[in-house]
Amino acid sequence: MSQKTNLNINPYYDDFDSEKNFYKVLFKPGFPVQSRELTTLQSILQNQVEDFGSHIFKEGSVVIPGGITYDNEFYSVKINPTQFGTDVSVYIENFVGKTVTGQSSGNTAKIQKVVFPDESDELEYITLYVKYLGSDNNFEYSQFEDGELLFANENVTYGNTTISGGTSFASLIASSATSVGSASFINDGVYFIRGYFVNVSSQNIILDYYTNTPSYRVGLKIKESLVTAKDDESLYDNAKGFTNFAAPGADRLKIELTLDKKTLDDTNDTDFVELLRVKNGKIEKITTKTNYNLIRDYIAERTYDESGDYTTVPFELNVENSLNDRLGNDGVFFPGELTEQGNIPSNDLACLKISPGKAYVRGYDIEKTGNTILDFDKSRDTETISNVTVPFEMGNVLRVNNVSNTPKIRQTINLYSQLGSTDVQIGEARVYSFNLKDAPYSDNTTNWDLRLYDIQTYTKVTLNQAVTSSEIKESFFVKGKSSGATGFATADGSSSVIYLRQTSGSFVKGESLIVNGLDISRSIKEVHVYNTQNIKSVKQTDPFGYGTDFTADAVLEKFRLSNGISQISITAESGGISTVTSTGKAFVGIKTDTIVRYQQVGLLTETYNRVSSVSADSLSRT
Repeated sequence: MSQKTNLNINPYYDDFDSEKNFYKVLFKPGFPVQSRELTTLQSILQNQVEDFGSHIFKEGSVVIPGGITYDNEFYSVKINPTQFGTDVSVYIENFVGKTVTGQSSGNTAKIQKVVFPDESDELEYITLYVKYLGSDNNFEYSQFEDGELLFANENVTYGNTTISGGTSFASLIASSATSVGSASFINDGVYFIRGYFVNVSSQNIILDYYTNTPSYRVGLKIKESLVTAKDDESLYDNAKGFTNFAAPGADRLKIELTLDKKTLDDTNDTDFVELLRVKNGKIEKITTKTNYNLIRDYIAERTYDESGDYTTVPFELNVENSLNDRLGNDGVFFPGELTEQGNIPSNDLACLKISPGKAYVRGYDIEKTGNTILDFDKSRDTETISNVTVPFEMGNVLRVNNVSNTPKIRQTINLYSQLGSTDVQIGEARVYSFNLKDAPYSDNTTNWDLRLYDIQTYTKVTLNQAVTSSEIKESFFVKGKSSGATGFATADGSSSVIYLRQTSGSFVKGESLIVNGLDISRSIKEVHVYNTQNIKSVKQTDPFGYGTDFTADAVLEKFRLSNGISQISITAESGGISTVTSTGKAFVGIKTDTIVRYQQVGLLTETYNRVSSVSADSLSRT
C-alpha cells in the first residue's frame, strides 16, 4: 500500500507512474533541473524499496521489534489539585520516573504516568499511575491509603524551585483514591507501513482509567502530513551554520505512528494497524512476531510438503450453553450481551469454546493466544423413522455358555468364582440384555452375550477371629482403622470371613476394623479383592420359585503360562488334590479359582483343574 498523500499537486507535481517503467531520471548538461524531477527521483527509489519490502513483509508488520504489551495492573492514585496552597499541576509531571512513599501506609511506588482532568471526561482529579515496589508473600501489592500524604524520595526541581527529598508534594483524595486501571505499551521499533520502514517511538496509552477489564482494539494510528519550514525551523537553510529565515528549505512528507485504541465494533482500519485485542480484560489477539509476505508462502509450502498439518500446542474443545440463566447452567453470555459472532445469546444457541493453542495448517503457523467462542444452533428438530433396526450396545459383555433358562432384564444377577458352582458369591450386577453372539443355538457350547451394568464385585476379608451376627449385620459400614478403606457387609457375620461390597480404598493385613463407627476386637488376617476376571459363572434365582433359575458359565479365554513356564511337575495327593511345581519358576498371575488345563502323557483329552491355593513364594500351587 503506497502513501495516501497525493504529491502530484501544486507545488510538487510528482508525476511518477510505475506503469511507465521509468527507473532512472537522466539529467543532461545544459538543461535545467526541475524540482519535480528531483521529487520523481525519490519516488522511483521509493517504489523499488516498496516492491522489495512488500515481497518480504506484509503491510503493518513489525520489522525491528518494538513489542506491544498489555498491563492489567496499572495502579491509579487520585490526588488533590493543590498542596499547601500550590497548584500541583505546575510540578507534578516532574515526578514521572521518581520513587515516592506514602506517609501512613509506608508503601513505596514509582510514578509512571500523570493524567489531568482535561484529558478525558472520565477524569475528575489529577491521577498518578504507579508501580508499587513491594508485595506480600502472595505477590499482592498494598496500595496507598485514602487521604495520606506522598513524600518524595529524592530532590525534584521545577523551574527555579526544588522539592527536597522527604518533603510531601501531594495528598490523596479522602475516599476511593486508589484503583486498578489498564494500559498498553509499545517500545521503540520499526514497522513496514505504506511501503516505508517507519520508526515507532516508545509510547503508552491508558485503556480504562480506573478498571482493568477493558475491551478494545489497540494498534498504531497512521498519520501522513506535509511539513514546511514554518512548521519545523530546522528546514530553513543553514548553509552558513545558522538558520537563515530568508531561505526556507524543501517541504517534507512525514509519517507518524501513534499508539491508539478503538472499540471492538470499530472496524475502519484505513489509517489503523491492529496489534492487540482485549475483551473483558483478556487478550484475544496480540502481534509480537514479524508477519512475512511472499517469502512466508514459500516456507509454508515447503513445511506442508514435508510435515503436513499438525499441532504443537493442541486446542481443547468444550461445548457450553450460550445464555447464562444465572441458575448454574454455566452459560457464557449474560442477557443483554452479544456473542463474539454478534448473535443474541438464547436457549437455542450453544457455544464451542476453543482454548489457546498453536498449529501448522498448510504450512502456516496459526497461534491463538486467547479463547475462541463459536456459536451453533442446538438440535431442536425431530423426525420419526419407523420399521428401522438401530444397532445399539450398552453395558459390559460377559460371554457365557452352558445356559439354562433366560434371565430377567434389569434384575439382579449373582456372580460366582467357580464354574458350575454357586458356593462362593463374589459380586452382583444387573442384566441389560441377553442375546446369541453370532450363530444360531445348537447345544450347550453355543455362546451368548450377557450384557451387565452396575457391576459390584466383593472384597473378601479373613479375620483373626470369627464374628457373630450381632457384631456385623448385612449393610453394616466397615472401615479399616489404618488404611481408611471402607465397604458394606454383604451378609450377617457367622465366621471369620466377611464379604464387602462398594469398597473404596485398599484394606491391609494386620489392621483393626471399625464397624458403624465403633472399634471391634478383630484384625485382618488376609484380604482378597475380586474383579471381573474372577467371574466363572452367574445365577439369577426365580423370584416365584418355579424352578426356572437362570444359570450360565463364563466362556474362558486361553492364555499360556507366563514367566516362560513350559513344563510342570504334578504330585498327586488324596482326595483328587495335587501339588504343581515348575522347576523353580514362579507362577506369575495365577490366583485362587484360576482354571488350568494341560495335556497328560497317555491321555487323549485335556485335564482341567481349579487352583485352590498358591504358595507364598508362588513356586507351587494346589
